Amino acid sequence: MEDLQSQINKLKYQMGLVGESLDSREHPIATLIIAMNWDDKDLDKAHDIFEKFEGIVESGKEPNWSEFEHDFDQQFGIGYQTLKMIVLAFHRNYQWTDVCEVYAKAKECMEFHEITRPKNF
Repeated sequence: MEDLQSQINKLKYQMGLVGESLDSREHPIATLIIAMNWDDKDLDKAHDIFEKFEGIVESGKEPNWSEFEHDFDQQFGIGYQTLKMIVLAFHRNYQWTDVCEVYAKAKECMEFHEITRPKNF
């Protein structure tokens, strides 16, 4: 009989494959949760950070994006490259779009072109 750790490892591997099969544009938050190995509490923490910065954006003040990045680093131990993925996921899910758009404009890069550049139809 398999031990518990072996079963957990197997489930992690299987969920990773499920995550890879999801279209991140169709299911951005599900893909993010699987890729980041988050639970609902982790997702709530990310929402809390975005909510904090939404208040700053809505007040008309210039957000301190280093603080935004620091908050994510403190909560999740991630850097800028991973944060870009989080910003894209929330924007694709139409959540915290103001924060995502202001951040993407401040941190212009190729990954953010879908946020910062108008769509040509």
